[in-house]
Amino acid sequence: MGSRAWRAAALTLALLLPALPATAAEGWTLSPEVTLRFTATDNVAQTAGGGEGDFITQVTPGLRIQGAGARFRANLHYAPSAIFYARNDQADGVANSLTAFASLEAVEKFFFVDVTGNISQQFLSPFSPQPGDITTISENRTETRSFGLMPHLRGQLGRFATYELRNRNLWTTSDRTALADAHTRQWSGSLRSVITRFGWALEFDDTEIAYDDDFVMRPEQRSSLGRARLFWQPDISWRFSVSAGRERNNYIGGEDRYHTMRGAGVTWSPGVRTTADLEYERRFFGPSRLARLRHRTRLTAWEVRYSKDTTNYQQESLRLPPGNTAALLDAIFAARIPDEAQRAAAVIDFLRNSGTPLFLSNPLSFFTQQIFLQERAEASVGILGVRHSVTFSIFAADSTALAEGIGALLPELGLPGRRVRQHGFGVSASHRLTPFTTLTATGGRSFASHEEPEGRDTRNDNLALNATFRVAPKTNTFAGVSHTRFSGELPGDNRKASSIHAGLTHQF
Repeated sequence: MGSRAWRAAALTLALLLPALPATAAEGWTLSPEVTLRFTATDNVAQTAGGGEGDFITQVTPGLRIQGAGARFRANLHYAPSAIFYARNDQADGVANSLTAFASLEAVEKFFFVDVTGNISQQFLSPFSPQPGDITTISENRTETRSFGLMPHLRGQLGRFATYELRNRNLWTTSDRTALADAHTRQWSGSLRSVITRFGWALEFDDTEIAYDDDFVMRPEQRSSLGRARLFWQPDISWRFSVSAGRERNNYIGGEDRYHTMRGAGVTWSPGVRTTADLEYERRFFGPSRLARLRHRTRLTAWEVRYSKDTTNYQQESLRLPPGNTAALLDAIFAARIPDEAQRAAAVIDFLRNSGTPLFLSNPLSFFTQQIFLQERAEASVGILGVRHSVTFSIFAADSTALAEGIGALLPELGLPGRRVRQHGFGVSASHRLTPFTTLTATGGRSFASHEEPEGRDTRNDNLALNATFRVAPKTNTFAGVSHTRFSGELPGDNRKASSIHAGLTHQF
């Protein structure tokens, strides 16, 4: 669909939103809204040497549908942004944003079907500017679309065990013809005993990733594994496990290789407010590790996560950026609002009324058609007071291609090496000046280091100040300023841009 057709669809949706009801059938909510935003920038493409200024109009109709019935539940949020430039009309277009999930219990307590959809704006390379504002014209940005279909069987074998069999298909495309489309087909299953003091589980996974590329023939990537686990639960707070199994893949050299797996894990849950997990497993690439800690109070939420495992672009494109403020707020509100739907609505209202960003950083994913090993760590905290709130996140990721050759890290995207390191932080602080006015400051800095065989360092900085004023129960106005800077070691790397913006959001 061309850019004009997307613009027409977005504007048509914006005109239709007022006619839609605020509530649907019992148990379902339909929440339409529209945002109008005007931006004046001194460097619309964030080019070196100053660049060209422009005036930008952005129209974003949004539709959120959420609900659950006896055997069906769904959650959808679609918000396409139609963007118009006063001086660069050739860049007019629509930036789509979609998060959708639906689950159908087709046969009661036996056969289920899950459907997922995701459209997001991603960056091709961490070694080019990554502006936080989607109105900034950038050759480094691509729109990624993923659609998933997962039928599965789930049930119980008397009081003895539970079973599950899943077939997951995931299709990923982008708006760049030079990038291959990808299709992942996965079969997975498990058989688990009921755990009293002791228990056991049998697991298997078989995955194939195929690429549809007009430029380069890439072989399918295949992997399979089988694993057995033994559990020991001495009390309700502690659970220990050991595992052993066998795996096969063609990730290195294109030939199937077999490896033995063994590992151990522990889970600690002293109460509903605190959980911790630690897992270790010896894999074909070395040690695989996973550690998580979550803790919440009535005013704070804390999360620390560390992992080391294989991943691919489809997984990374769906991974949420660091500093998920919605998740932190949801954890804080859990003690005050037990109902999940009401809590989700409260989180959305807080983000809208305070101007707090949904994420504190841009995505760390970058395009690669190779399986790579990633070591990743992130720590986030949210503090919510009567008039003040603060969210902070610090993160690091070390990604290494598992094999040399085609697709390791695409040279045409400025990634000739095999190893990329990224780290940084993001922060947002808001202050409620009056019952209707909130001032919010956000900032972030991310570093990217290029290693093996050559080194290169870049840095992205984003800073913004925003004021939000509620003029009516369903209408907010906002205004602010922002500044972004990219710096590196190559000629022309140093680029910066500043902008001012104003607009309004109205719910129907």
